[in-house]
Order: sequence, then C-alpha cells, then structure tokens
Amino acid sequence: MAKQAAHRSRRGIEAELGAPRPDMFTAMVEVEARAYVRDRDLPRLIALSPRELADQSPKGSLLILSKLRRALRAERRRARAGHWSYDLNRHLGLMSAYKGELARLNRTGRGGAAQPTSEADKPRNSVTPGRSPSVPSR
Repeated sequence: MAKQAAHRSRRGIEAELGAPRPDMFTAMVEVEARAYVRDRDLPRLIALSPRELADQSPKGSLLILSKLRRALRAERRRARAGHWSYDLNRHLGLMSAYKGELARLNRTGRGGAAQPTSEADKPRNSVTPGRSPSVPSR
C-alpha cells in the first residue's frame, strides 16, 4: 500500500514539473560555449594527446571537431537507447565544447591565417575607394 502511494506521488511530481524545456539546455550550451577554454575543457571530454591539444592551427581544430562530433554521436546514441551510462552533463559539455571550438575556428578562419583585425592588416586593393575600376587614374 505504501509502495503504491510512493509511486503515485512520484508520478504526480513528474506531471507537476513536466519535462525540461529544450530551450533551457540551448541557453546553457550557448553560455558555456562562450566560456569555453580548450586546455581546461577538452581533456575532461575526449582523449587527446598533448600535441593535439596544443595544435592551434585550423587543421588541428578540424581534427578536434571531428573527435567531438564522434563523441556527440555516441552520447546521443546512448541517450536514445536509455543506456545506464548516458550522462546529461557530459552531453552538454560536449555540445558546449563543439560550439566553442567551431566559434574559435570561425574566428581564426579556415584558410590557416588569422582574420585581419585592423586596417593596417587588411590587404590593399589597387582600386581607390570612391572610384570605379573602369575609370583610369590620371
């Protein structure tokens, strides 16, 4: 009898609270992605050699992104199967690291060189501003 009452009360609590809202997790991931620090966060989530962790090149970032993608796929598979080893915190951490690493790659550019940040760093065009290319200069 007491077992049934406990079961009913748990079911009532679950109905009261409802399922967690997906946008709540999205907001958490976005905040964590902005606070992402590669040296601190990645060793907890995926197996990396010190050389892979120290590689700051776009090629190194792509390698890390592929490993994060693989780990996310495995974590999603565990979640959908209801496996006992699924960990929501690990899943959120992987998502945050993936978004943070992707943002880092986009900041540095895919071409290998950092994006120019000042006017002096930008390449100069042969065309002067305000003049169309078809008008010859005197």
